[in-house]
Parts: sequence; structure tokens; C-alpha cells
Amino acid sequence: MTIKLIIFDVDGTLYDLERHCIPASAIQAIKQLKEKGIRFAIATGRAHYGLGKALNDLHADFIIADSGGVIVDQNQEILYHEDLPYKECCKLIDFAQENDSGLLFKFPKHMYIYQNPEKIDWLLGQMNSDIGREPFVFHPEQDRHFFELPQCATLHDDEQKIKALASECSLSFRQFSKTGFDIAPLGVNKGTGIQKLLELLQLQKEDCACFGDNYNDIDMMKACGYRIAMGNAVQEVKDLADHVTTSIDENGIENGLRHLHII
Repeated sequence: MTIKLIIFDVDGTLYDLERHCIPASAIQAIKQLKEKGIRFAIATGRAHYGLGKALNDLHADFIIADSGGVIVDQNQEILYHEDLPYKECCKLIDFAQENDSGLLFKFPKHMYIYQNPEKIDWLLGQMNSDIGREPFVFHPEQDRHFFELPQCATLHDDEQKIKALASECSLSFRQFSKTGFDIAPLGVNKGTGIQKLLELLQLQKEDCACFGDNYNDIDMMKACGYRIAMGNAVQEVKDLADHVTTSIDENGIENGLRHLHII
């Protein structure tokens, strides 16, 4: 097995959400894999400009952001993007207004909070982290999509209501919390983002390994030739994995890369 590219999920994999940091062992392990000439990418539901200093300091070769809707290189140049269709944006807004939901759209340079920021469970934590408040724009006018299209949305409400909405929309819904869903263009997910990156790099699936922990990593796992689940991963991700490493707070990244004989 010759691995040329390794892809890491962020929250719960690279980034410890309880301690609000990247474990030192993971930082050192990634430094070692880069010294061996192996490229690495981050795959996340976050926007590429919303990772924060700790993640940016890893200097990933590529970021697959917005749940697969955007790919950027290490210079933040957009290599590929898929936009949410205008009509589908309007459906999300109508639903959010009717149900008083939390709604945020991720545009190429900023995240626009359309309504009810207090219902978006990750928002305050990220705004008060090293990401800061600059990428976030409170936008009660709810008209930014008139001028440019977003690549992703986050919708927060009762999960059954959102699942019913998903059955009526030509969009991809990926649940990441009890009330939270990332929404991307139809057919777009971390897995399709990885497939596009492999195409751009002229690599095969077998050249790529990944680390993940949550439900929105399932498509990513399926797109890679070798799959490692974190010890803290949900069971569905562990079931897909070729190997289960230790938890994020037990040097999971380091131990996983040792298993691959990369460090």
C-alpha cells in the first residue's frame, strides 16, 4: 500500500471539541508525514475561511470545505466549487421563516446568518474561538443570495421536520447534531469532493487514506482506499473502517499514522 494523500475530518478527528485544540501529538505526526512528502487535506463542513489559526497552522495542501462543495489549495485559491441553486435557497428560507429555524448560508468569503443565531449550536463557540467574528455576518435582510449563490447552508430545527423537508428538496442533507444539518447541492458531499480532488491530482482511490469519526464522514470513508476510524467515532463509521485507532484525546491521529507505517 502506497499512500500519497491523507484526508482528515476536523471536529472530533483533528480538532478536540472538548479541549478546543488540536492534540500536540497530532500536530507532530502531521509534521512528520509532510516531511515524508505525503500530501494531506482537510475535509469539513466548515467554510475554508472558517477553520481558525490552529487548523490553518497545519498548512494543509488542500481543504475540501462546505461538505464537499468547495476545494481550495494552500493559498486559499478556489480550485472547484458547486453552488446551491437559487430556487432551493428560497425553499430553505421559506421553511426557516415558517418554522422560526436557525439558518446560515456559507458564501465564498463570508457566512451570512439569516436568522436565529442562538439556535445554531456551533456558532457561538466558533465565533469565540480563534476563528473570530470576521467571517460571520448577521444578515436579517435575508437577501444575500440575490447577488451571489452560497455553496452550503446550515439549518437547525426539529430533525423530523428537516428530514421531511429533505424529501422535498433537490439538495443533499447531512445531519451533524440532534437539530443541525449541513446542506449542499444535490449529490455533493465529502466523498464527491474527494473524488474531484483525486481527479485534479490525477490520483486513484487506492492512493488515498482518511480519518473520520461522525456520520457526515461516511461518504468520505467510502471515497478513500484505506479508512481509519477514530476511537471516539460513531459505530457506523467504525463498521466501515479498515482500522480503528484510539480516541482523539488518546493520540488517535499519531497511532493511526503509525498503523499506516507513515511515521
